[in-house]
Amino acid sequence: MAQWKASVARQPPMTKAELREMLTNAVRNTQPGADQKQKRSPKVENDQS
Repeated sequence: MAQWKASVARQPPMTKAELREMLTNAVRNTQPGADQKQKRSPKVENDQS
């Protein structure tokens, strides 16, 4: 049986802040047009009588 050998050294563990930032960027990059919606949000008038 062939043995698998890691060619890349393991990176040190990331902090919670780094992981949170990475997740935020991933979510932002996977939602198409998310930035456009925020810029062009129409004002909604409340018709409460």
